Amino acid sequence: MQARRVAKNKLLELQTIISRMPLELCCVTVLPEFGVRWREVSRHVRSSRLPMTSASVARVLCRHASKSLPEEEIEDIASRLRLKLAATQSRMWHVIELMEKDQEESVSKQIHMLPSRVTQALSKYRNKNMRPEVQTVLLGDLMYVSVQLLSDTKQGSVLYVATPPTEPVALVSSLGMTTLLKAVVDGLGYNKYQDANLYGRDIRSLLQIFDRRYTENADHLTEIPEYTPVPVTTRSGIDYTYKTYDIQYVDNLLGPDPPLLTNLNISTTKQFFDPFILNKQINLRVTLKSDNIASTFKAWVEKSALAPTSDFFKIFHQIKSNKVTYCKEDSE
Repeated sequence: MQARRVAKNKLLELQTIISRMPLELCCVTVLPEFGVRWREVSRHVRSSRLPMTSASVARVLCRHASKSLPEEEIEDIASRLRLKLAATQSRMWHVIELMEKDQEESVSKQIHMLPSRVTQALSKYRNKNMRPEVQTVLLGDLMYVSVQLLSDTKQGSVLYVATPPTEPVALVSSLGMTTLLKAVVDGLGYNKYQDANLYGRDIRSLLQIFDRRYTENADHLTEIPEYTPVPVTTRSGIDYTYKTYDIQYVDNLLGPDPPLLTNLNISTTKQFFDPFILNKQINLRVTLKSDNIASTFKAWVEKSALAPTSDFFKIFHQIKSNKVTYCKEDSE
């Protein structure tokens, strides 16, 4: 009776995971796990008089799995799909730098050996009653990894990791799960890791900030363009206010594909604006939160609330972390 209840719970979990995926993602990533074609699945959905949604596809696939797949395989499929779902969801990622690589190896070997290496590394730390579950999936140029400790009665938190295979950088869902994190670092073939103090929700942007090799438009990052305002001809005439020039200058400064950041913390020291009142250096802290910091800066320029030569743009141009200590003399 208990075994049947466990199997039913796993099917329900699998159905929930598939239901949360977009229908397009179901076609691309879910169907190959079951070895079925979309033509067959869609036919069963229509014959059951169900709407063509992810939930309907999940119901059909789980009905198929309950009749034709063993419990262990259903559990493995659920784990892999959970990882694929996590890879497409918005979450906060923290960048870590991987250091002291053991040996060079191919991408295929790293992916193949990673689960066993992580399991072996965890054997030194984990509770004997807990067993590790490690899943890997390659989506595009990134390898995603999930690690979780399980027992018959308990489930630990899941650590998600994304990394360009064989590159010395990884993005992790949490920095606090040190045991699991150290095991993944060992599994990737490195002895140490270091927090890069860089976090955000867009993986491509974080990699772009961490290393310019990860962007195709790095030319604009070499130096800040010179600010020489001139009148600009527009559709309604000639703009002598330099507002159009300012917007074009900011577009050139930020580049065609600026990184997407939502948080930026800046610390700096400046002389008080009136030395006759207070002849002292004062500490300033600025915390910026936005859906897109670069777009916010540009919007401020369009509204004349921020100068295009503001230090904010210099900081963003040279950014390597969400936490910046800015010294104007060092940037000149």
